[in-house]
Amino acid sequence: MVRVYKRKSERGEYGEERLATALEALSQGMPLIQASREMGIPARTLRRHRDHHTTMPGVLKLGCHTPVLSVALESELCNHIKYMEKALYGLTPRDVRRLAFDMAEAAGINHRFCRKSQMAGKDWLSGFFSRYPDLSIRAPQGTNLSRAVAFNRPKVKQFFDVYRQLLVDVPCTPSRIWNMDETGITNVQRPGKIIATKGQRTVGKVTSGERGATVTVICAMSAIGAFLPPMFIYPRKRMIPALLNGAPPQSVGYTSTSGWTDSELFIKWLQHFVGFTRASTDNPQIIILDGHHSHKTLSAITFSRENGLHLLTLPPHSTHKMQPLDRSYFKSLKSGYNVAADSWMVSHPGKRISFYDMAGIFGTAYLRTATPEKAVNGFKCSGLWPFDPEVFTDDDFQAATVTEEALPVPPTPTVVQPVTADAPSVPPTPTVVQPVTADAPSVPPTPTVVQPVTADAQASAQLSDAEQGR
Repeated sequence: MVRVYKRKSERGEYGEERLATALEALSQGMPLIQASREMGIPARTLRRHRDHHTTMPGVLKLGCHTPVLSVALESELCNHIKYMEKALYGLTPRDVRRLAFDMAEAAGINHRFCRKSQMAGKDWLSGFFSRYPDLSIRAPQGTNLSRAVAFNRPKVKQFFDVYRQLLVDVPCTPSRIWNMDETGITNVQRPGKIIATKGQRTVGKVTSGERGATVTVICAMSAIGAFLPPMFIYPRKRMIPALLNGAPPQSVGYTSTSGWTDSELFIKWLQHFVGFTRASTDNPQIIILDGHHSHKTLSAITFSRENGLHLLTLPPHSTHKMQPLDRSYFKSLKSGYNVAADSWMVSHPGKRISFYDMAGIFGTAYLRTATPEKAVNGFKCSGLWPFDPEVFTDDDFQAATVTEEALPVPPTPTVVQPVTADAPSVPPTPTVVQPVTADAPSVPPTPTVVQPVTADAQASAQLSDAEQGR
C-alpha cells in the first residue's frame, strides 16, 4: 500500500462543508445549476447526493477505499485517547491499534485487521493520524503518582481560601509577594547536540566526570519580576570567598554536610531575605514556598513573626502546578546552566568543573534567564497574582478524579437541654465493685497513653462521626 500518497487531481477540493451547504440550498428550492455555480460543485455530483444515488449522501468520498471504522467510532476513539492523556495514562500506538481491532469486532464490521495479533495495522494508524492531525506520538515526561493523586480540587480550593484571607489581612502589593524554592546544579553537564559525520554509530563529547557533586541554590522571585540574589549551599565543612567567584551580585554562600538545606540554613536565608527586602512589621512580605520540614520549625516561625514575614506553604505534591519558579523559571535556568557548562568545557580543554567554577557558570546562566517576564508569567499561570482561584480547569484535575475526596464535614454541634423540675430524673447506673480476695491476683492498672491530636487525626475523626451520624 502507498503510505505517502500525493493527489494528482483536484476532485473533491470543495470539501464536505460546502457540499452540505449546497444540499441545504437545494432543499430550500434553489435551482441545481445555480447551486453548482455558486458553490463550485459539479451539477452531476449535486444531483447524485440530492437523489440519494450514493451510499453516503452528504459525505465526500473519493475512490473505492473507505476507513474501517466509521466517523463516529473514530471520533469516539480520538476522544478516549485525549481523555487518557489528560489522566496521565496515555495510550501507546500498540494500545490504539488494539482498541481499533476491539471496536471493529464489537461493532460487527467486516475488517481486514490481523486476527492473529488482534491489532490494526500500521497503515491504518498512519491514516488515522492523517484524519486527526491534532494527534501525534510524543515522548511523555514521567509524573510521580503522588503528584497526580494529590493535586485535586478540594486541596487547591482550601489553599486559595487561605491565600485569599491572607491577602485581606495583609494588604500587600505585588512587589511584596515572593516565591522561594531550592534547586540543584551539578558539575557534570549534559552535552548538547553536535554536528558529526553522517553514519557514525557512536558520537561522544567530553564531560567533567561521570557522577558529579550537587550544589543547592535557593532562588526567589516576586510577582512584579524582581529576583532575590541566590544563596549557594556547598557540600563542604568550611566556606571560603573563592567559591563565589563570578556569582550574581550580592549572592551569599554557606556549607552543609550533605549540600542540602536544613532548618539553620533556612534561618540564614530568611536573614538574607530581610536584609535585601527591608522586611519589617511595617513593611510585611508574603513568601510562598513548599512544605519542607525546615520551613516550619519554631525558630523559623518566630523569626518570621518578628520581621513581618508571612510564610504560606503550598499543598503537598502540587508544586509542579502551583509554584511559579517551577512553572516558568527553573527549566530555562537549568537549560542555560547546562549550555554555559558545555561552553566552559570547550573553552578550558583538559580541565574539570570544580566547586570554584560552578558559581561563575551559574551566574552566566542566571543573568541571561532571570527576566521579569518569566516571574510575572509564573505567578499568573499559577493563579497567585493576579489572584485567580479558577485558573485550573477540569483538565488539570483529570488525573485525580478517581481519588478525589471532599473536605471533611464539620461536626454537628450538640445542644444540651437544661434539666427542669418537671423532667424525670434518671438514676445513675450502680457500679458493682467486686471484693479483692487474697487468692485473686492484683491486676495493675493499664496505663493510658494520650496521643497528641493532629489536624489530620481530628479531621478524620470528624469525618467518621459525620458518616456515623448519616
